Amino acid sequence: MPDTYNDRLFNGNRARRFLHERRFWWLVDRLRRLHIARADIIEVGCYDAKTISYLERSGIAVNRYVGYEADADIFDRVKAQWTARPEVAIVKSTSPSDIDRSSTFDVGICMETLEHLPDELVDAYLQALAQVVRGPVFFTIPVERGAMLLAKQLGYRIFGMYGDRLTWHDLLNGALSKIDKIPRHEHAGFDDRQMVNRIARYFDVTESAGLFVPYFTTLNFTLGIVGTAK
Repeated sequence: MPDTYNDRLFNGNRARRFLHERRFWWLVDRLRRLHIARADIIEVGCYDAKTISYLERSGIAVNRYVGYEADADIFDRVKAQWTARPEVAIVKSTSPSDIDRSSTFDVGICMETLEHLPDELVDAYLQALAQVVRGPVFFTIPVERGAMLLAKQLGYRIFGMYGDRLTWHDLLNGALSKIDKIPRHEHAGFDDRQMVNRIARYFDVTESAGLFVPYFTTLNFTLGIVGTAK
């Protein structure tokens, strides 16, 4: 089965690759700032666990890695991909109950995942991460409002880029940050402000800023959040 996700985001257009790789380099930078050079890591929404390659090429050692992934279409391939690495485990997860609470980790990662979870499962996944991670947890979420929403939607229409196309009515509400008026589906109707508040129920948030323009959220495609469990 062709890997359309990686082909679309990482193997094609250079600008799109740059935008999507930014979260991995942000993660590496934040780990270095915290002087974390070696860690036991849990990642929720790991896809093919490419996070490992970005960490290791940056000199950050992975003692143990457990990645949880819901996509059944790629699960067997990804699990086989890491068979030679006994310290790496890929686990299927469609429910927070799949998270093993019996072990703890130094670092938690959840990048570009929360917007895809059913809303009723978000808090339970956040709570599970807060229970098993004794150090920092790194989140990235998309910004789907304001100037960046307009830029994305115009890109989808003008250049034929992949992505959900909002109606013009929903696009106007999104441009004005009236996210509650947009029907919620994946990225559509996702409100970064509400998600930061939900994360803050379980974590002391030490950073919440854009990956490209730190102090102006709606001038960013992606928001990076760092927290430690309460």
